[in-house]
Amino acid sequence: MPDSVDPMSKSAGKEPAPPQLPADFEDATDDPLPDGLEWHQVRVRGDFSGQVARAVDVTESHFVGARMVGVEVDRLRITDTVVDDCDLSGAVLTDAVLTRVEFRKCRMSGIIVAAARLRDVRFVECKLDDANFRMTMSERVEFDRTILRTADFYAAKLRSARFWSCDLALAQFSKADLHGALLHGSTLADVLGADSFAGVTVETGQVLPLALRLFAALDITVDDDPRDSADPRR
Repeated sequence: MPDSVDPMSKSAGKEPAPPQLPADFEDATDDPLPDGLEWHQVRVRGDFSGQVARAVDVTESHFVGARMVGVEVDRLRITDTVVDDCDLSGAVLTDAVLTRVEFRKCRMSGIIVAAARLRDVRFVECKLDDANFRMTMSERVEFDRTILRTADFYAAKLRSARFWSCDLALAQFSKADLHGALLHGSTLADVLGADSFAGVTVETGQVLPLALRLFAALDITVDDDPRDSADPRR
């Protein structure tokens, strides 16, 4: 993926392209993460919790049950990789570029991937509560049955993103670009920054919850007879 991603490209509305994986993998060691680590066509199962690395490059690999709680990486590149049942809670992934990556049933509470660049990335049945996606740029990103309670998407570029049956309670979308996004089945009653939802598509049952959040974001008051409060004699 190039360093400058145009989330408004013509291909933005398509489904994410799946990772391209090899037929077999070598097992990676669970040694401490060295600076400049390059993993290619490996299966990763170890415990790397709390480790710090300057740069990590991962291609055509498979993470299975790995623990990476509180991992800090200054420069991260992941391409054509599947991450299954892993714990990345509290991880800090700076300067992250993810291309054709799929996270499945991962615990990622409080993960920080601010200003990341995501292309063809899927999160399936993941726990991403309190995740920091601020100012992230994305192209073909999908959240499927994922918990995103209190997640922060401030000023994120999420054009044509797909949120399928996600928990978005108190998720922050202020100043985000969601044009063309699909929100079917997702909870919208408590989202924040609903005035950024111009151009999204919702289903019938989501109209009222989203309308109420829009009223709140735009400071619209519903009062059937304002004369009752304006005139004390009434």
